[in-house]
Amino acid sequence: MSFYGRKRKPYNKENSTFKREPLTLSEAKKKLMDLVARRDHSEKELRKKLAQRCEPEVVEQTIKWAGEQNWLASPEKLKTQFAEQLSRRGKGIRKINQKLKELGLESVKAEAETELEKAKKLVLSKWSPRDFKGLDFKESQKLKAKIMRYLITRGYESHVVSSILKNDLKYSSANEEEIYDDEF
Repeated sequence: MSFYGRKRKPYNKENSTFKREPLTLSEAKKKLMDLVARRDHSEKELRKKLAQRCEPEVVEQTIKWAGEQNWLASPEKLKTQFAEQLSRRGKGIRKINQKLKELGLESVKAEAETELEKAKKLVLSKWSPRDFKGLDFKESQKLKAKIMRYLITRGYESHVVSSILKNDLKYSSANEEEIYDDEF
């Protein structure tokens, strides 16, 4: 397994596999301050990161202390912040809600028009209807499948994908009318 894919287990006194001693309460507070200074974290993220180096009691005390100091952002603020950030990166609503769930935050609802516009902008930045010109049926299906995989892996729902394939990627010119099948 690669270095980045390795997952750490929470600290366990009996089965300690860490080479270093667990952090004390003051060290855990410093660690939490470092994490919060870089960016806003949800409580779930902070618990997970502190659990790698601290005992569970120290984690709870540190989180409680941070809450008393008003260093933790509200879940509503974090939800909108992360959703907007992922939306700007061109992620679909499924990917956004998946990330929010991982962070221990509530999911957001999507606006159909916004999702369609984001997906359209994303697809038209890579492909155009002219890319289908001169392709036979089999090759056009391969290109449609490629576009479909591209959008689905970025978290767009199937109705958004099919709408883009049906409406936005059809090729027609003055000399020849080539409208590809409406299967999608």
